Amino acid sequence: MYGKLKRSAFGAANKDKAWNGNPEKEACVTSANLSSTLEKLYVWERKLYKEVKVEERLRVIYDKEWKKLKELDDRGAESSKIDATHDSIKKLLPKIKVSVSTVDAISRRIHKLRDEELQSQLNALIHRFMGMWKFMVECHQKQLKATLEARTHVQLAKASTERNSSIEATQRLEMEILNWAAGFSDWVNTQKAFVKFLNGCLMKCLLQEPEETPDGIAPFSPTRLGAPSIFITCNDWQRAIENVSETEVSKAMHDFASMLHQLHEKLDEERHQRLKVEYLSKLLEKRVKSLCRERGINLDSEGTTECGIVHADLDSMKNRLDEEKTRHEEAIKQVNDAASQGLRAGLIRVFKALDIFSLEMLKSYEQVRIPNGE
Repeated sequence: MYGKLKRSAFGAANKDKAWNGNPEKEACVTSANLSSTLEKLYVWERKLYKEVKVEERLRVIYDKEWKKLKELDDRGAESSKIDATHDSIKKLLPKIKVSVSTVDAISRRIHKLRDEELQSQLNALIHRFMGMWKFMVECHQKQLKATLEARTHVQLAKASTERNSSIEATQRLEMEILNWAAGFSDWVNTQKAFVKFLNGCLMKCLLQEPEETPDGIAPFSPTRLGAPSIFITCNDWQRAIENVSETEVSKAMHDFASMLHQLHEKLDEERHQRLKVEYLSKLLEKRVKSLCRERGINLDSEGTTECGIVHADLDSMKNRLDEEKTRHEEAIKQVNDAASQGLRAGLIRVFKALDIFSLEMLKSYEQVRIPNGE
């Protein structure tokens, strides 16, 4: 049954139909048009399926009746039984003829939708993808050039409020890069999945028999089978884009996000160290004032000798503060170095990967065979 459905719906090429696509109409083709055409094909395929089922049931009944008639005739049954069976067969023939005619009519309708309307819309979509990837190549090359020419030097802000905003900004940027990576992968994989599904549906409708050659089994080729141009276009399309991997782009984006996460941790570490220094500074100041009050020393009026005596009692605390200040200065240096080098290096790698990927996609689309005049 399904073999008949395949032959009726998407089988051999309809050689009587010439391509007459109008390039001006391509500009008006939208995703809604394509969705509508696919929906119409789905509806007609369901109708065809039902009609093929009806035809098969009638043929099964016809075969049984014909076998019954032959058996009756062979054993010399009564003429009334033979005539009744013969009449039953005669009544089935018009029904089978109508069913076959309906299947053929629906098949021609599907062929027309597939070979003209769907082909035209897919051609327009492929042309738009080519234009998009060409624009993407130009865009990413400019981004890469600008990043390569940039001289990045990040200096951590002195104000604590600005530093806190840097932590938040770094965290937001990390999330945006991760969202970008996920969105990019979903976008590319959705395109590939759509083309794979579309080509898969078409390929199921071709009778494919492995062709043995001296070098082994020949690769599948709709052209060799004489299939309509839409089969060739979709098969080229799938093979072209499935060979372009987005792995490097995704890895570059995730590595950049990982670097931003590390930068965020360094910023958080610097903030923690800064708070520790501020705490020890206030604690030392409080302790100095307390000792001064105990000894009756006025820091504003007394000389350095008395102040030195006061600080001598707090050497341990002052040494600890100095150590924490040194650690804080090192933390600031690490943040500045990581931001200055990491941000630029990460962006360069991302834009370079995007540039290579877009260029490969553009070249792949240029290899897709589209009917002349499209």
